[in-house]
Amino acid sequence: MARSSSVAAPLLFIAAAAYVLSCCRTAPSFVAPPKAAEAALQQQQQAAVVSATLAAASMPAPAWAARASDEDDEGFDVRIIAVLALPLFAISWALFNVWRVAFRQVVRQGENAKGNAL
Repeated sequence: MARSSSVAAPLLFIAAAAYVLSCCRTAPSFVAPPKAAEAALQQQQQAAVVSATLAAASMPAPAWAARASDEDDEGFDVRIIAVLALPLFAISWALFNVWRVAFRQVVRQGENAKGNAL
């Protein structure tokens, strides 16, 4: 199954970066004259256009997303056998040893009770 990435995260990051850059560049501590205010407004508009262009360019193409869904049907996943093989072998070995010892104990108890082997 392919990982899906959200489109909102890069867009939000680009918008936040554009906002921070525009605030840092045009944060006057006084009221600017009309020409400077007009220039600052034009810079903000240019920053908005650049951020919108970058956001549109960074969006994934729908064709690639559709192609990735075709690769999902690969059949049985063999990795689960590789992951579970060692624990299953260890459990079966432990159970074999436990049952073998338990069977020997039952045989010994039978020998002690009757005085001879079964």
